[in-house]
Amino acid sequence: MRRSLAVLAFAVIACAPATKVETSAPRAAASAHIRFDTSALDRRVDPCTDFYDFACGGWRASHPIPPDRARWSRYSQLQAENLERERAILEDAARSKAPGDARIGGTYAACMDEAGIEARGLAPLRDVLDAIETMGPREVTAVVADLHGRGVFALFDLDVDQDLADPQRMVAVLDKARLGLPDREDYLGEGEKSASLRSKYRTHLVTLLAAIGSVDAEANADRLIAFETTLARSALSAAARRDRTAQYHPMTLAVLRARYPRFDWVAYLAAVGAPRTLERLVVRNPAWLEAVDAEIGRGDLRGLRAYLRVRLVSSFTLLLPRAVGNVVAELEQRTLRGVRELPPRWKRCIGLVDRDVGDEVGRVFLARHFPEASRAQASAIVARVVSAFRQEIAASEWLGPTARAAALAKLERGLVVIGASNRPRSFEGLVVDAGDPVGNASRARRHALALDLAKLERPTDREAFFQSLPQELDGFGSKSANATGFTAGFLQPPVFDPAGDAAVTFGGFGAVVGHELTHQFDDEGRKYDHEGRAHAWWSPEDVARFEARAQCFVDEYARFRAEDGTPVDGKLTLGENIADNGGLRLAYAAASPSETGPRIEGFTPAQRFFLGWAQIRCENVTPEAARRQALHDEHAPGRARVDGVVANMPEFARAFACAPGTPMAPQTRCRVW
Repeated sequence: MRRSLAVLAFAVIACAPATKVETSAPRAAASAHIRFDTSALDRRVDPCTDFYDFACGGWRASHPIPPDRARWSRYSQLQAENLERERAILEDAARSKAPGDARIGGTYAACMDEAGIEARGLAPLRDVLDAIETMGPREVTAVVADLHGRGVFALFDLDVDQDLADPQRMVAVLDKARLGLPDREDYLGEGEKSASLRSKYRTHLVTLLAAIGSVDAEANADRLIAFETTLARSALSAAARRDRTAQYHPMTLAVLRARYPRFDWVAYLAAVGAPRTLERLVVRNPAWLEAVDAEIGRGDLRGLRAYLRVRLVSSFTLLLPRAVGNVVAELEQRTLRGVRELPPRWKRCIGLVDRDVGDEVGRVFLARHFPEASRAQASAIVARVVSAFRQEIAASEWLGPTARAAALAKLERGLVVIGASNRPRSFEGLVVDAGDPVGNASRARRHALALDLAKLERPTDREAFFQSLPQELDGFGSKSANATGFTAGFLQPPVFDPAGDAAVTFGGFGAVVGHELTHQFDDEGRKYDHEGRAHAWWSPEDVARFEARAQCFVDEYARFRAEDGTPVDGKLTLGENIADNGGLRLAYAAASPSETGPRIEGFTPAQRFFLGWAQIRCENVTPEAARRQALHDEHAPGRARVDGVVANMPEFARAFACAPGTPMAPQTRCRVW
């Protein structure tokens, strides 16, 4: 297993040659060069009453949501900067004659060719639309396999992932597919908001089905909604889907065929290119496949046909005429997210390029925007946070000695990748034609599926867990790989500033590092051992003590409300809340910021540390997006992520001299790590 950087006793992999990493704190620049944004503050607010409003009130007042966005945050600002960087890369590539630029330049140019897309109309998808229209029960398998080959995972989803019982092997995974509305409660909820959303959804469907030639658009829209509602009833809730171990249902191919006989699984696997030797799969949501099987057996496939047609055109919406594409975009952007204007085409085309050939863009992004010095400095911060976590686990008296030793072993084996994957996708042999945007997308998706299915014939490559692109804004982890990653696009100001104040940097990036490491030991991460196997490696007493501490967070965050008033789900957000709280504590221990000085803009290092955390969470959100987040996002809203965390830290109360009993210095505090 190749390693590019070794930091202390754990593995930090940075996409770069071997380098000695210093473990000292990042050196603070002269105060004139420190990017410390006091304009974001609202000094009229008492930080001990509401730290979020104190830290972010000025920023929120001066940064309204742009018309093409549903949310505007400090992360959104960074994402917008990365998009401009990527736009320059793609426009350069589109003009370039160099062979290395042909795929990304051609994909981008084809997407931007609106006149050509309008002229072709629906012709590039006509054969698939016709096959769906004439499909009988026996043809369902062939049609679905063709759609999946084009990257349209309708009816069910096919993925390749580590086997929870044996992380050293990869396994094919069958899961629920995407529906037109994001959440099962959108179909089943009895409230006014759910009913209104379903009404708007039906209107969109009627318009879309008519645009693609449906003879009886209104009746087919009703059939489609009825079909999706049936599937939604079988879907797990957002909170239940957090528990992957409860979704682990391994089956032999013979058992799969016996349980769901109306779909030809052997023919399907052959058509999508799965290895002929495949004899075992994992089903995450058996009730979903039961519902699918029953629908195929109903005889009346009109609802299924309408569903497949809509999923097909929705997947290619950007590459189809405006009469089709704009209807889909209106639903996904305006209705579901509250966006007032559609994003400009170049932004949407960048998303398409990233999806289809993004690793090739990433190579250029790394060269232009992530120097080796930044990578080394980020690695040093990771090393210090890991050291703090090592001490935290060793001192955790609530964890029994056996589990404590095992937790330390897990931490030591943890893998951290910085900047980009060591296993970027290869696009060798992929054909891109600037005059064939739909074909480009289909070929790229088929190529990606083939690469994924090929993993089934090889042992798990742990370093391949990093799936995000360098240019994306992402910090993430894999519990089955016991690994964490941070993209080059994420490691930019204000999250990570090489020229910034050390206290602010640890409050921002350091806390995110701690957050991702803590995920390996949250309510789900604790179920996976150092090898990534899902099994009970804690005693029942350890689990009971953990759950008692975790319940404090469930109760605490249930008291928060989203911006539209929707209650935060303390169970749904539990893992993220444990990670937020643990991450900030670890970063504080790693940084040891002084509570007395030296001051910058009147703030001590300890105060700047907490402002660093708060100010990467500043955000404004549309009511639609706020409600959507509260219903199915595992992350709590920005206010809860700031106030909920700092209220649990006595260090914050000391830093800001908060009197006991004030909102940010409560008598009862929650803590796991």
